[in-house]
Amino acid sequence: MKRTLLLAGLALFSSLAAAEEIVLDSVVVESSTIEDIFTDPKTEVSTVNVIDEKKIEIIDAKNINEILRTVPGITADVRNGDVVEIHMRGVAQQEFMWEDTGVAIVIDGVPVLQNGGKVKFNLDEIESIKVIKGGASYLYGPNALAGAVIITTKKPKNRNEVSVEAEYGSYAYQNYKATAYKSTDQYAANVIASYRYTGGYWDMSENWTKSASGKFTYFIDEMSDITVGVDVTRKYEESSRGSVTGVTAAETNPTGKDDADLPWNHDYYSDIDKYFITYNKDFDNGANLMVNTYYYVDLYDFEASPQDLNGDGFEDTYTRDSSDDIYQKGIKSEYRANIDNLAYMVGLDIGQRELKSYDLTTKTYTSRGKTYYTGEWTDSDSTEDRYGLYGEVKYKLNPKWTIVANARYDYDKYEYASESYDFDGTVWTLSNITRDDSFRNVSYRVGATYQLNADNTLYTNISTGFRNPRIYELYAYDFDPDRYSQNNPDIDTETTINYEIGIRGTRHLKNNKFEYEVTLYQLDTKDIIARNGGTYYSNGSNVYFDNVGDARSRGLEFSVKSDRSKKLAFDLAYTYLDAYYTSHLPFTVDLDPIYRSTGDETYDIDGNQLPRTPHHKIDLFTYIKMSPKWTLIPEWYWQSSYYADETNFVKMPSYGVLNLQARYNTKINGNDFEFFARVDNFFDNQYYRTVYLYSDKSGDGRLDAEDASITVDPGRVYYVGMKYRF
Repeated sequence: MKRTLLLAGLALFSSLAAAEEIVLDSVVVESSTIEDIFTDPKTEVSTVNVIDEKKIEIIDAKNINEILRTVPGITADVRNGDVVEIHMRGVAQQEFMWEDTGVAIVIDGVPVLQNGGKVKFNLDEIESIKVIKGGASYLYGPNALAGAVIITTKKPKNRNEVSVEAEYGSYAYQNYKATAYKSTDQYAANVIASYRYTGGYWDMSENWTKSASGKFTYFIDEMSDITVGVDVTRKYEESSRGSVTGVTAAETNPTGKDDADLPWNHDYYSDIDKYFITYNKDFDNGANLMVNTYYYVDLYDFEASPQDLNGDGFEDTYTRDSSDDIYQKGIKSEYRANIDNLAYMVGLDIGQRELKSYDLTTKTYTSRGKTYYTGEWTDSDSTEDRYGLYGEVKYKLNPKWTIVANARYDYDKYEYASESYDFDGTVWTLSNITRDDSFRNVSYRVGATYQLNADNTLYTNISTGFRNPRIYELYAYDFDPDRYSQNNPDIDTETTINYEIGIRGTRHLKNNKFEYEVTLYQLDTKDIIARNGGTYYSNGSNVYFDNVGDARSRGLEFSVKSDRSKKLAFDLAYTYLDAYYTSHLPFTVDLDPIYRSTGDETYDIDGNQLPRTPHHKIDLFTYIKMSPKWTLIPEWYWQSSYYADETNFVKMPSYGVLNLQARYNTKINGNDFEFFARVDNFFDNQYYRTVYLYSDKSGDGRLDAEDASITVDPGRVYYVGMKYRF
């Protein structure tokens, strides 16, 4: 042992000694506040994928998953419209209703609060997306259990152009967009306006988005600037319809048109506004200071809880008016500097997330044995104050070795206040609930890179993530005594630890350059927070939230990109994922639709696969230059079968889909003109986009595929469009 330590010490001493003799390139750390475009893959210790503006334009996504599926390791759930639940490496894949997904969504440096685990934002404003995998709380704080999706919106600097774009497609799809950029020595500005509409494939799935956004950057001097940004987006969704119950309905009634049940939400209006000011200063010594202050507002209004009030067996009336208003504000600042072969960053993240919800019963009805009366209401306010201090140190030991260490300390304070006005058939009662709690967490990342040669780098790291229990999980009985039997204020924070090793670089073969990345990882989730009986089990007399078990994800992720300037080029993303429970409390399934009935079954799910985690996923994106003006772009996506539920009783089939598009580029009056046509699901395969399953909906006393909520893909759809840039 002593000899081993001695050798290790000598090796380290040799490296340090060598460092004194060799002139090393300086190293830098990246900013998390605003993404650095010039990411240095040679000193990056985590698995990172970047999707640039050009590829985002080519993908022309109708939802963000169409962009993210080109990245290995993404396990998103896609429903209708542009609603996507983003998961990574199978983490939190058992949840699909209103939880955080364990992935930090970061827009222009700000981790945003997701509404019901689903993200809504302006697709037309995205300039680039960077995906960091593994625990990422060391940079982004709570909820970064599996990684982070970092979205950078379009910047105006060094661009002078105007473009207009129009696109039409199946189901009355329309998309109009206009952008203008102006950049001088004193300032840079852009304005983006867009309108997107679709009648929708599924029943009651019409939706539209209107948006206007812009940035103005004033260059104070050669070393500093200040940017003001505004994004105002309005969205409407006729409903959340997108699924039917059972595989038979998926075959015979895939749109849900003849369903006896109405969608849970109706006339869903969203106002999404973002305002920010960023100050950026470079110093003579190469240091950089960035300060970003922001104010984001998401307002959601909708009808909910459809009921069958006339007793004909079909739901006919929405009985509740509801709203969810999210306010996010804060300031985030980072200082970066480097001294020869040492670089460092310190950051401060102070913010507040507030969710205000209001629910009013507009029609009297009875559900699950309880009567709800017209005029009853609940008004709640949940506030989360965040204080995060973090830093990164990167040190280049010698020309081959670079080591990196990150650490972050978070103090999160939660407050909840709720007021309810209820009627028991005789007496009206006004009741109040207030609760608060706080959590302190430390997260970290340590890693290293080893430069094999000029083109290839080995990297490895250990990183962590965490997710605090929410107030309503700690005090579930206080908030909903009809569904939960007790509070549990002793729930531990859910955590992850990620181990990974990989290699990235470039290879040259027959006058072509290939960029690749291969990663092996193991990600352990500890203290999963869920209901003690089962993820969505609410029957019985002993239901509360608890730490119900642990899970493990292991996998291999591989991506390769060839030179896009060649006549034939491609981007390939392959994922192998094995995600399973290493331990779990006995898991109970509701086997009868009658509320709190007997006959439910309890199962041992230790070792079971997490739901909706296929072992294999492949995305092959190909560019074929047919001529100087014509480009054909086929995309082939395939995923293997997967289990739809925690018991692993119901397995869903594999599927593959081929998308085709053609692009024609030419000049009109000396300006760029582009025409494009696209066919999604070229072979018109019927497949299930997403499947959820947790109870015996059919009421036949068993859990099977006829109980699954299934979102069926629309099949073959067409789009054509044009873009003119001058």
